[in-house]
Amino acid sequence: MKKLLLSSLIACSLASPVMAEDANMTAHQAFKTTLSDVQDQFYRSLRVEEWIDMGLAAGDFAATVTKLSTGKEGLVDLENHDRPGYWTYEFTQIAKTAELNATATNNAQDYDRASVSYLVASYPNLQRPNELYALEKAVDLYVKATNLHGIEVLKVEMKRKDGRSVPGLLHIPKQKKAQAPAIMWSGGVDKTLIEHRKSITPLLNKGYVVLTFDMPGAGLDYRNHVEIGNERASHDAAFSFLSNSKLVDSNRIGVLGSSGVGPALMDFALNQDQLKAIVARCTLVDGPIGNPETLKFIPKMSADSFIARIGGDIGDMEYFRAIGPKLSLENKGLFDGKTRIETPLLAINTKKDPIAMPEDVEKTAALSTKGEVYISDEYGHCPDAVEADEKIINFLLEKV
Repeated sequence: MKKLLLSSLIACSLASPVMAEDANMTAHQAFKTTLSDVQDQFYRSLRVEEWIDMGLAAGDFAATVTKLSTGKEGLVDLENHDRPGYWTYEFTQIAKTAELNATATNNAQDYDRASVSYLVASYPNLQRPNELYALEKAVDLYVKATNLHGIEVLKVEMKRKDGRSVPGLLHIPKQKKAQAPAIMWSGGVDKTLIEHRKSITPLLNKGYVVLTFDMPGAGLDYRNHVEIGNERASHDAAFSFLSNSKLVDSNRIGVLGSSGVGPALMDFALNQDQLKAIVARCTLVDGPIGNPETLKFIPKMSADSFIARIGGDIGDMEYFRAIGPKLSLENKGLFDGKTRIETPLLAINTKKDPIAMPEDVEKTAALSTKGEVYISDEYGHCPDAVEADEKIINFLLEKV
């Protein structure tokens, strides 16, 4: 009911709806089955229900999209100039109002609303200055909101071996334990380090420390990118940070990574034998990077985001075709049927995903002598079902 009502509000508010190219909608449908009724008019993947669950006001979203100008290819949000009529500018105005209200009330829910409004303004974080400003505001307000919710969270900087730093958020459980187990948790090309609080809360409630951070090139880690031959650099920094923390038992560290973080996650996991558990959630390991022809099933926003994460310019498909295949585990010869690690590894996804089909999930699990496969009874990119979430949490609690 909530989805239908919101879609109706947006559709009625857009004065003259325009249809995008069929290819745009086809890609969105292959990527995610739960779509807004007006997705065909947008370049961005509309994750409206997720944002509302995080604290965004539905009315704020519906009102703001009506202010967007039609861009190239008939999409109202394809261009993103820093002026009225464009996505980041308009959502930043809503966010500023929400921030003023939160400052006045000092209420956790009001700070959530402000934080998520800035997060939406920054989406999908293609490293433009106005997007980065919005994202940094979103993170600062998330820290305030989360602490007001009673979850202690600290902004941290983790040093890479090359001297660069990686930003992260250290979530500390209420029931503090000396030498607590810890989980490294990262999203993909468009999920930032502040979008996991609901997912990690069961771990915090069990006394686990959780470090959220972005894949290189994404979110706050925009100063780095995924580099061929050094894919695991940011993960190494995160592991070293936790291993040297007085809060953490260095012998009980696990890792979860989702979607586009796959090449970085798996390079790290295959080279860190001190890990207690690995969760590869809908991870990109081959698919569209090994076979660029399958990109027709990937929304342009997601393709552009991934190109930015690997150091390319938005829309530079030649760069993608040159670099992407070098990140494929298939092309690296790792899917030759030989096990390489003994760390427990859960590879999990839906039964049909253009990013990671079941055969890629099975090949990923086979890299470990203790590999497990879980295929959720869902379609589209990444599992969202309660059963899948419980499988992940129970696996980490058991193994770490």
